[in-house]
Amino acid sequence: MERSQFIIDRTLYSDDVTARAAHRYTSRFGVELRSQDENLFVLFWSLDGSGLPDDLRTAFSRDLLDERLRAVVRAETTGLQQELLRAALSQALPVGGHVPV
Repeated sequence: MERSQFIIDRTLYSDDVTARAAHRYTSRFGVELRSQDENLFVLFWSLDGSGLPDDLRTAFSRDLLDERLRAVVRAETTGLQQELLRAALSQALPVGGHVPV
C-alpha cells in the first residue's frame, strides 16, 4: 500500500487549518493526523490499492494555503458576521414579543 507523509510546521499552519485541508481528501484517500512535538504529521494512503496522484504534494500544499487564508478571513470578519446575524434575527423576531408556544 502506497503511503505519503507530510510534516506540517505548527508555527505556519494551525491544527485546525491542517485538519480542514486534510479533510478535503477523506472521500478519496485514507487520512491520518499525528501530533509529535512542534510538528503535525499528515499521512495519506490509497483506499483501493491504486497509487496516490503525483500532484498530491502540490494539491495538499495549495489546500493548506487556502484553508489558512480562509481562517484569516473568518477571524477578520467575525464582527461583521455577528452584526449580519443580529440584523437578520431582529428582522425575523415577532414584533409583539409574545409568541404562543
